[in-house]
Amino acid sequence: MADYKELRKTLQEHFPWHRARLSFLALFLLALIKVKTVNLSELALDFGGCALSEWKDQRLQRFFRGFDLDHSEIAQVMVTWMQIPQLWVSSIDRTTWEFGSRCYNILTLDIVHEGVTFPVLSWMLKKKGNSNFMPSA
Repeated sequence: MADYKELRKTLQEHFPWHRARLSFLALFLLALIKVKTVNLSELALDFGGCALSEWKDQRLQRFFRGFDLDHSEIAQVMVTWMQIPQLWVSSIDRTTWEFGSRCYNILTLDIVHEGVTFPVLSWMLKKKGNSNFMPSA
């Protein structure tokens, strides 16, 4: 519980969101670290509170379906938290995931620190394979 309160307080310093949304994000991040998966059904099993896991799963889905995250704002918070000294080494990565007939082509901008890349921004590309797409700032 102490981790949750401390994380929510830290998030509040960086995001001008409603308290309920900050609470959700803190619970989500703690579950993500503990469960080590992005599968929402599995995250729901470890999500805080006493509600049924089906309700927690629906809560996770509603959040990601109905809330538009400002990715540049999140990237700034991540860079602040990581405390990586400047000058940064950046890396661009593109990956394609296929689920059934759907293809997800993702371009990421990463910061490299001590041999580990930390994705800070990403874009969903609208076509398969390499692209001439240049993201706007």
